[in-house]
Amino acid sequence: MENLISLVNKIQRACTALGDHGEASALPTLWDALPSIAVVGGQSSGKSSVLESIVGKDFLPRGSGIVTRRPLVLQLHKIDEGSREYAEFLHLPRKRFTDFAAVRKEISDETERETGRSKMISSVPIHLSIYSPNVVNLTLVDLPGLTKVAVEGQPDSIVQDIENMVRSYIEKPNCIILAISPANQDLATSDAIKISREVDPTGERTLGVLTKIDLMDKGTDAVEMLEGKSYRLKFPWVGVVNRSQADINKNVDMIAARRREREYFSTTPEYKHLAHRMGSEHLAKVLSKHLETVIKTKIPGIQSLINKTIIELETELSRLGKPIGTDAGGKLYAIMEICRMFDGTYKEHLDGVRPGGDKIYNVFDNQLPAALKRLQFDKQLSMENIRKLITEADGYQPHLIAPEQGYRRLIESSVISIRGPAEAAVDAVHALLKDLVHKAVNETPELRQYPGLRVEVTNAACESLERMREESKKATLQLVDMECSYLTVDFFRKLPQDVDKGGNPSHSLFDRYNDSYLRRIGSNVLAYVNMVCASLRNSIPKSVVYCQVKEAKRSLLDRFFTDLGKLDAKQLSSLLNEDPAVMERRSALAKRLELYRSAQAEMDTVAWSKENTNHQRSVAASLVQGVYIVERDRQEKREGSEALAPPWWEFFHFKLLRKLVDDVGLSIFGAIYEFKPPPSMRHHSLEGRPCYVIAFRGTLTKSDSVSRDLELDVEVIRNGLHRTSRFEIAIQAVRNMVAAVGDSNVWLAGHSLGSSMAMLAGKTMARNGAKLKSFLFNPPFFSAPIERITNKNVKHGIRFAGSVITAGLSFAMKAKQQQHQGNRSVEDPFMTVFMVP
Repeated sequence: MENLISLVNKIQRACTALGDHGEASALPTLWDALPSIAVVGGQSSGKSSVLESIVGKDFLPRGSGIVTRRPLVLQLHKIDEGSREYAEFLHLPRKRFTDFAAVRKEISDETERETGRSKMISSVPIHLSIYSPNVVNLTLVDLPGLTKVAVEGQPDSIVQDIENMVRSYIEKPNCIILAISPANQDLATSDAIKISREVDPTGERTLGVLTKIDLMDKGTDAVEMLEGKSYRLKFPWVGVVNRSQADINKNVDMIAARRREREYFSTTPEYKHLAHRMGSEHLAKVLSKHLETVIKTKIPGIQSLINKTIIELETELSRLGKPIGTDAGGKLYAIMEICRMFDGTYKEHLDGVRPGGDKIYNVFDNQLPAALKRLQFDKQLSMENIRKLITEADGYQPHLIAPEQGYRRLIESSVISIRGPAEAAVDAVHALLKDLVHKAVNETPELRQYPGLRVEVTNAACESLERMREESKKATLQLVDMECSYLTVDFFRKLPQDVDKGGNPSHSLFDRYNDSYLRRIGSNVLAYVNMVCASLRNSIPKSVVYCQVKEAKRSLLDRFFTDLGKLDAKQLSSLLNEDPAVMERRSALAKRLELYRSAQAEMDTVAWSKENTNHQRSVAASLVQGVYIVERDRQEKREGSEALAPPWWEFFHFKLLRKLVDDVGLSIFGAIYEFKPPPSMRHHSLEGRPCYVIAFRGTLTKSDSVSRDLELDVEVIRNGLHRTSRFEIAIQAVRNMVAAVGDSNVWLAGHSLGSSMAMLAGKTMARNGAKLKSFLFNPPFFSAPIERITNKNVKHGIRFAGSVITAGLSFAMKAKQQQHQGNRSVEDPFMTVFMVP
């Protein structure tokens, strides 16, 4: 258990080094979650003397008024007998103090560095570690003494400031309160008891200490207080006798003071019966044991808090983006990388990886055809307009065979109207491309981080799209103009030549302009224009895609990159002007994330220590449970973010490497996990951890798997599990993994039916010389649901039958094992699947 206190000590030091003092802030705090012992008392209550008695050294500053003006986190480390005592400060990591008078001076100097020479207080703690063979492993937080009035040189608010600081520590549920009260004063007026009762009314977190027992008036004693009759706490009161001021002035040795303290309690008649639980030495042992107990109960919650907070911090840091280098090259590279991210996101929209690009196809497939259909060719080809254009085209000399010039004018006036839909298609695609620019900008987190760069990239992309639109419009309208400039002759050559419908030149001029003749001309022109529309309906999208979409994918920011290379360092900096609040937040989050990762690594190192078998079993049980939930996810079709299984292995830094699937029914009966520690843990010793865990589930009472599982349960009773196809799949997976990484890196785990599978696999591998560490939970034992049966006779009958069956099976197994041992000189440790680990 001593390593638990050391663990908390390391995390507390990391908290202080990285700015987590438990103060109210917008950042998550780990300090508040750590169990600690806060020493509370009024001025001149004997706080300093109690601490020095526990340590066995005179090392705290003394004087009148408020001496302790900053919290002192005192961490005691027991070292081997005969070793030299020394002290270390967190702010002076490479310096060891063997002279404790120098320790006292450094505490005073460090206090003044933070608060100045005034008598103000500060909540930033001083960390002091003392290594001595005369101490127990313990951590205490010495707080400023409570006072009732401000003395000269102190602000009027000092009384409330000290009380607020003390409250900020002791009101936390993980804080143990060491309330120091002088025995020669009325307990009802004790500052420590008063404030402790306010935050811990039941006294479950408070340990009471009575000082100055030897200074009580003659005829009075502290027996009722020490026995808890005056004020009852959950834990017994402890009395101490500190050095007197005369002893301090004479530099009386602390060891001698402890001896005199023991003699006082053992020889004073009033306290003889309490002597075994009095004194500073007993107090230190009580505090150490109690702190260990509290830490043990709080560790799972702290570990869960750390893992959860790491995810939250990483998510927010990812949202805020990475910091940028200070040199011009670094800034240019950062801008280029951000622009590439934006460009990649934009291309994903166009290529269909992200939504939006499909709307461009909608322009070609719906909007353009609809616009072409809305063209009013009927007005262009009305009888009056045809007669007018034909007549005007003939001029003073009527046409001889067919009005060719009239045809050309009619076709040109009709086709030219297609320019409108063509331009509209170009504009519609441009609007969509521009809209995708804004979407891509919003979906590029780094651009949200730098408003100046965001504006420049958006403007540059829109300007490029504008140039592409002009090029596209020019190319697309040229397609329309080409149709006007050169007609498809074959179309007219294939038209039927009917002399009765205008092909005979012997008719009179008046007959050539009759309605039938003009109607035939209009019909021919309309057919040709429709042919042109069909052709342009296919060629306009090609032009638009080539000039706009493809070009946007190829060179959206080319001109911006060219201009970017001409900027100097100052201009580059202006593009990366970030909100100072964001920069400050990122820096604070990075430090806090470093703290939590360090704490995670320290906790995992302790958790995975070889002697911590409880943690190993907890991990194995969670991985087995993960197999159960994986199969339930499969049966209930929960996938991706809806799956419930991953937290069962991810919490312990495992990755699901492979699912083991039964060939009958295709249910998942096992899984292979790989241990994947985070980067912060890779430099720590994790000797007790596996590299791979193969876990097997037990029987599931679900329709998809229950029949197969019960069938295998019967095979377990018949000792035929090794002949089943499920076991063949399991043992092959175990063999392959052991062959790949070695038996020392593989664990087996199973529950119920799965424990039989794991045990049988271990037995098989052991015969081949591979010994696998195994965790077996509740090997299968069949019984009726007795608690649901109301008939007592039936209950007794089932119990009796079960006992007979169990005894028979045990006897049979024992006989078989003895027979087997007779045939082999070495006992098989995995002889029966009913063996409980």
